[in-house]
Amino acid sequence: MGAVTYDFAGTVVAVTGAGRGLGRDIALGFARAGADVAICDLPAGLSALEYEPSGGAELAEVAAAAEAVGARVCAVPVDVRSEQDVERFFAEAVRTLGRVDVLVNNAGVFVGNRPVTETTEEQWDLALDVNLKGPFFCSKHAARHMQARAGGGRIVTIASTSALMGIPYQIGYQSSKTGLLGQVRTLALELAPYGVTVNAVCPTVTESPMLDFLVEQTAAYYLDEVRRLSGAFTIFPGLDALEPQDVTNAVLWLASDAARYVTGIALPIDAGFTCK
Repeated sequence: MGAVTYDFAGTVVAVTGAGRGLGRDIALGFARAGADVAICDLPAGLSALEYEPSGGAELAEVAAAAEAVGARVCAVPVDVRSEQDVERFFAEAVRTLGRVDVLVNNAGVFVGNRPVTETTEEQWDLALDVNLKGPFFCSKHAARHMQARAGGGRIVTIASTSALMGIPYQIGYQSSKTGLLGQVRTLALELAPYGVTVNAVCPTVTESPMLDFLVEQTAAYYLDEVRRLSGAFTIFPGLDALEPQDVTNAVLWLASDAARYVTGIALPIDAGFTCK
């Protein structure tokens, strides 16, 4: 079966959390398909609690890789928890690249597996601020540009299979990702008159530096308990996690004309996890 290809020439795509992992793969996937990309990640030295951000160096590497395949690039250090930062990011993207046609809300944080009785206020606030408030700010300012341009647009938000089923020891992460699905449905209704579609992609466990860090740092007992209560995260023998490209493919489809009337959905990219 041949690979599906897309042509995003003349399209400007904004990707948050693009310094590494899934965000990097999505940004470069669009660049290889002909898009120009506006990318952002946490400023260097700003820590996301337990998981260290990519900082400026890795964002610059992604920018260079995108430019190497012919994309124009706007790269801006951004903390999505700050509306001022987000507004500045979109203003700079429009100034540099002319407009924003597609937003991919990818920036997110996972603060580790722990019982609700051991989850701190700081951990709860971080999960909700990054994973829910951040996409709200980004969608708000992307929508303003899309409405003003009157040319339609696409918003794709990276949620999680945790938003579709119960997962133990993830109270902050699951609450934030579940909230994203309500955000997506509301925005889909509000923005349809402007020709803007809004959808969520819900991946299962995906190979990334964040996953590696969490496996190393999470107490073995809690990780084992998650697996015991939830079972394997895929239903395919020998498959423990998706590759980033599996998720990127879904994002490219939702951003393409092939999905022009698909809106308000939560699309599982989960190797069967949620059908068990």
